[in-house]
Amino acid sequence: MREFQNALETAGFEVRCQIIWAKNTFAWGFGRYKFQHEPIFYAHAAGQKDAWYGDESQSTLWQEKKPAANRMHPTAKPVELVERALLNSSKSGDLVVDLFGGSGSTLIACERRGRKARLMEIDPKYADVIVRRWQEFTGKQAVLEDGRPFNELEQERVGAAA
Repeated sequence: MREFQNALETAGFEVRCQIIWAKNTFAWGFGRYKFQHEPIFYAHAAGQKDAWYGDESQSTLWQEKKPAANRMHPTAKPVELVERALLNSSKSGDLVVDLFGGSGSTLIACERRGRKARLMEIDPKYADVIVRRWQEFTGKQAVLEDGRPFNELEQERVGAAA
């Protein structure tokens, strides 16, 4: 965790606190003690005032149920977990950036709460998961920069893999 906090600070962020997501299930692993939590850093641009829209009774212990087993992504986060952070730290219409897109929970939370989202995901397989999840949630068709629908690209990939 210290390495992640150091990276945030080196990148120009001020870490205000660490929130603990207490999960309802264990994380997979071989350790003697099984992790049943994940840390979340609350940070903002150094030298700037943090945006705060939540009430003053917020705790650093968040208890949201982990999504049921998910074949699309092994570490999917509950949309409600992301929504809680969004409501505390952004307004409708604000831009939210998630550099670890994962299963797309941030994108769905932004859709539900009227925020603009920009996600990055290093693994193309999970980038596709994010797009499919967004399409399923919104009922809209994602369109690539060249104007083709995402589903066309997906069909090409399946054909190339066969």
